[in-house]
Amino acid sequence: MRPRRIHVLRSPVAVALALLLPLALSMGAARAGDLKARVTGFENLRPSALASATAADKKLFTLREFDPLVPPKYTTITAKPDKDITLAIYGAGDKSAFGLGAVIRLAGGRAVPSTVVIPPGVPIFLRNDDPFIHHIVGPDLSRDLRPGESHKLEPKGKLLTFTDTLVPSVKAWVVVEDGVIANRWPNPDGTIRIADMADAEYSIKAFFEGTPKSTVTFKVPPKGSVELKEPIAVAPPAASSGGK
Repeated sequence: MRPRRIHVLRSPVAVALALLLPLALSMGAARAGDLKARVTGFENLRPSALASATAADKKLFTLREFDPLVPPKYTTITAKPDKDITLAIYGAGDKSAFGLGAVIRLAGGRAVPSTVVIPPGVPIFLRNDDPFIHHIVGPDLSRDLRPGESHKLEPKGKLLTFTDTLVPSVKAWVVVEDGVIANRWPNPDGTIRIADMADAEYSIKAFFEGTPKSTVTFKVPPKGSVELKEPIAVAPPAASSGGK
């Protein structure tokens, strides 16, 4: 009797699932509670990679065409919490939450997320989810990424920056630090909930464009949850333009 062949699925979808499934945060054998928090100040941060969208030089790549009849408050480009703010978690656990590596998607003419924070030894994957070619340049890298293609690399150094010669709105930062066990991203409104955290003490650093903006430390009690009373502020509040 012939042994049955086992076919291994190697499609891009299967590879993507293999990368993304380990993102469930498992910070130890014991499970305790959830963390609830909120990020503030992101509306006062301006992504440098999107600055060309309002540049006076019309030859530059722009993400949108601005209508002079639309009030500036609706056209001003600000950071998006779910894409531009990365919460790096430090504490109990290991780097298993990163699975096969950290993924940076090139989608919608930008890098998502724009920052990843990884421990040494974790590779990153730059994946083109756009329907057009990106040409990515960075440390030891200069290549075209066609739609659906990925590029794997082992980061060398503490801070790496990647840009796109074809689409200037694409810019990504990779931070390598000891002790980080997971990355998380807030919801579009800045709220965040991290489930099933082991009872232990943790720190969260909020990063914007590869730079830490705020650090908070908290403890998850056994069989309990924690809600941070103070927000994770990534920028000071905007100065009031009126009032006494």
